[in-house]
Amino acid sequence: MNPARDWQFSRRTLLRAAGSTLLVPTFLRQAFAQSPPTVPNLILLMQTNGTHQASFWPTATSFTSPILAPMLTDPVVGPKATVVKGINLVKSGNPGGNGHDWGWHSLYSGVDNIARGSDQFGGGPSVDQILLSKLKFSTPFKNIHCGVTAANYRLINAGRASWVCQSAGLQVPCEIDIYGLYTKVFGSLTTTGPTGTPADPQKAMRRLAQRKSVLDAVAADLQTLEGRLGPTERAKVDVHLQAVRDFESRLSDSVTTGTVKPPASCASVKPSKTGVPSTGQGNEANADALFQLFMEFIANAIGCNMVSILTFQAGRGGEHFHYDWLNLQGMRADFHDDIAHKDDGSDAVAGQVMVGVAQYYTKLVTTLAQKLAAFPSGNGGTALDNALIVYGNEIATGPHGTNGYPLVLLGGAAGKLKKTGYLVDAGTQPHHRLGCTIQNIMGVPAAGFGAQPNCGVLSGLSLA
Repeated sequence: MNPARDWQFSRRTLLRAAGSTLLVPTFLRQAFAQSPPTVPNLILLMQTNGTHQASFWPTATSFTSPILAPMLTDPVVGPKATVVKGINLVKSGNPGGNGHDWGWHSLYSGVDNIARGSDQFGGGPSVDQILLSKLKFSTPFKNIHCGVTAANYRLINAGRASWVCQSAGLQVPCEIDIYGLYTKVFGSLTTTGPTGTPADPQKAMRRLAQRKSVLDAVAADLQTLEGRLGPTERAKVDVHLQAVRDFESRLSDSVTTGTVKPPASCASVKPSKTGVPSTGQGNEANADALFQLFMEFIANAIGCNMVSILTFQAGRGGEHFHYDWLNLQGMRADFHDDIAHKDDGSDAVAGQVMVGVAQYYTKLVTTLAQKLAAFPSGNGGTALDNALIVYGNEIATGPHGTNGYPLVLLGGAAGKLKKTGYLVDAGTQPHHRLGCTIQNIMGVPAAGFGAQPNCGVLSGLSLA
């Protein structure tokens, strides 16, 4: 496959075929109107409650482990995975809260959390916000911060609602309405010219309830468009169209069967005197379906080149999910209190459950990477080749350990990672190096990060 020829198709052939009259979805026009990427698409993921250390780390001779096996043994994703061992949280002062608050706010910011009354907040901007202030992006949406907060308990403190911060104490709200996000990102139609038809949330919801696709409104135009393209180009277009149709189908199932009910607003997960709402993101019964939908949404949004930086949180800081949907033998009432906190080596059952939960998240992230790998890119590679996924955790171990943060990098980062598919084990390293590394991969030269301005990048990582 000739990368230059692919790029020529991406920038010219699709637009020429569509002309100035055909109505096409914005996501399709955006997906193929890009030059070869020089800056990766960035996805930052945050899990909670740490991991079972003995089952997480692969060895240098056997690049797999009980927890990471679904990812590292996958023939597509495994070769694009880089596992980084030895990351320790290094505090610059004496932050309040506990290990959950420290990692929740510091892993991606490099600065300690700050106390405001009894609540803990980030003490500075997270790396995604730093990048947004220094880089220019051509995607319709520069960034999206989203997550699943379907938990049946009141928020522990306000700082744990979101780990993304613009500045000290200023959180970026976590978008939790998957239907609203779908409408915002995939619901608009536009011609190849400058004008377009914006998304209408109410119409989009009615369309989903009626099991109709946004593509139905432009079916004739799409048929005409594909008739003007060659077989290779048609196949690439079909990948994007099918991905969004499949996503809409699953969203429609959630609407019509009541699998997931959309919240009226983010207010639905705020603490209240009467407790947490029983539907939508306030109901853990929806958690698994929401996790699956969000992974698909993230892959489609990045694969169709609609957003440049996407951040995601699996719950809120120190999450208290029960994980009933996993049916794990030995699971107790509260994963945080009754499992994670007891995973100190003396409770074998707690360790087994920790592994089961960690495997679940590994499978989710693997699915995300697989979906990205299915999207062709304008430079002859895939969306996974051009992305940097950072899969992190707010804490290293369930009992608030902060040494040995579980960390996996996925993707080729648009060529900025010269080597992937191996274990980085270069000894103990401060967590500030993660943010420094991310900045340099994204094209922002940096000698350090957060509280350590000269920490350097991660040792043992092969950067271009």
